Amino acid sequence: MNNTLHSRCVNDCKLSIKAYQNLVGALNAFNRFIALWDNDDELLLSSVFCFGVVKYARPFTQTKTPFGKASYPISHLKKIQNFSAKVHAHLLKIRDTLIAHDDFESIGPKILQSCISLNETNVPIPITIAISNKCLAYPVDKLSVSILREHVAACVGGALDKLNSDLTRMREAGLAHPDQAEGGAQYKKHHGRQSIDVNGSGLHPPDVISDGWLTNTHPDFSHIHNGFRYEELRLRRDFHGPERIKLPDGTYIEIAPPPPK
Repeated sequence: MNNTLHSRCVNDCKLSIKAYQNLVGALNAFNRFIALWDNDDELLLSSVFCFGVVKYARPFTQTKTPFGKASYPISHLKKIQNFSAKVHAHLLKIRDTLIAHDDFESIGPKILQSCISLNETNVPIPITIAISNKCLAYPVDKLSVSILREHVAACVGGALDKLNSDLTRMREAGLAHPDQAEGGAQYKKHHGRQSIDVNGSGLHPPDVISDGWLTNTHPDFSHIHNGFRYEELRLRRDFHGPERIKLPDGTYIEIAPPPPK
């Protein structure tokens, strides 16, 4: 395992992008739930609501990373306006006990037997058995889900802030330790060398967002059926200046934004 400052920053960025995409998905689901409220389709409402809860909980469930199991930290989210620790705990609880798992303690099935006894033996003989069960469907009104949506919207903003901060930290670690960034790179492509003079110069950055390497591989289930569609999120964070950068040898260079087209 490449256990360097840069590789740990890369790992943080990967946790952040997954968290951000899932939280955006949860927010979209709660928005759609409110829009569909008058539809009166219980299956549709239940599906959209449960989807939103599962999406929200994903980042906060432990997952495997190159540095061991980890989950998305909420310490920075707690500082965001409209973040509710109570709602956060509530969403995780219903995900764990009523949506992803059917918990016996939260809503246990009930079984009722109707018995008779014959010939003065007092031995109960069941003649009828009735059973009941409940599964969570969706909130009782739009106001309830609006409370959840307000919290999730705050988390989306906080997650984007952290993602941008993590990307900045990864870049700074790469500038401070270029050997670590070079050694941990999974893919390299030379776009041509740029010349930056002592007075600084404007950049002409390549369009990396459309690079084919960004297309993720995914599990193939074609041996069972025709496979799945996957949601993809791509975003970019530009560092085009104006900026003064200190190089590892102690010298500085200055870069400026690209000229307007």
